[in-house]
Amino acid sequence: MNAELPSNITFLQRGVLHSNSILVHDDTSFVLFDTGYYTGAPALERTILERTGRTLGDLALIVNTHVHPDHTGGNAYLQERSGCDIVTSEIDGMLVESGDPVTLMRDWADLRCPAFQPSRTVRPGETLAFGGVEFTVVDGSGHSAGEVSFYAPRHKLLICGDLLWQAGFSNVVPLVEGVAGLARHERSLTGLKTLDVDIAIPGHGPPIVGREAVREGIDRTIETIRFLRSRRDRWATTSLKAFIVMHVLVEERVMRRDFVARCARSPWFREQAARFFPDDGAIALLDGLLDDLLTRRVLCAHEDGTLTSTLHA
Repeated sequence: MNAELPSNITFLQRGVLHSNSILVHDDTSFVLFDTGYYTGAPALERTILERTGRTLGDLALIVNTHVHPDHTGGNAYLQERSGCDIVTSEIDGMLVESGDPVTLMRDWADLRCPAFQPSRTVRPGETLAFGGVEFTVVDGSGHSAGEVSFYAPRHKLLICGDLLWQAGFSNVVPLVEGVAGLARHERSLTGLKTLDVDIAIPGHGPPIVGREAVREGIDRTIETIRFLRSRRDRWATTSLKAFIVMHVLVEERVMRRDFVARCARSPWFREQAARFFPDDGAIALLDGLLDDLLTRRVLCAHEDGTLTSTLHA
């Protein structure tokens, strides 16, 4: 089945560091779902203009699937230039108000997110309507405690953030969301099976098109969750490697020796390594993770001792 987006919805596929963004238009304004990491906000502004002809003066509302920095980093920049409102889930609104550096994936994760405040919050079961499209808020928790998805039943469209990707699996951080996070993630995915979805737009990567593809993606992700739950060592190394890739993308190019030393001092690495690999030396563990990423060609080593990522930011 070749499902297509409605003409007034524009999908902006970005990368790993910067989440995808989705625009819903009406005649005079637009709503934007997710804004990427803060360093990409000016580029997002330009892309919106190039793809849609819209300026930030037309931005009425930002809606966030969850409040990790790779999805909300552009909020402050875009709100300052547009005066728009910002909507998050009720739980995420509480997290933003608390300023918790761990669950927000900010200081603890060595990631930046310029401060913003939600104008309103929503709960699963509530609706948001704009441009002739009505979205029902759906529980998407797991990857993040407050994550929600947005389902447009008339258009059979799901904006699913980091709950479901076409390939791979989002980083459910062991020391942040814990085993309960994996359980919530599986529960949220199981809930998606009750929805009639022709297109699922993830937080990263291309859309999942077709009912069968969506169902297969759900089943594959649940299988991954159950494997990680049974193999805590693999879960922990998967999480650590995701952080490593994210930080290489943030810095664009890193000197390996200096990067290893910085990671070894960072809470996201130091605390998880102590919990899951207490008998391994920090430098040896980091070198092993980097070597694995190099073998898999996720990272690339250069003659000057630097590392870059082969993934698109």
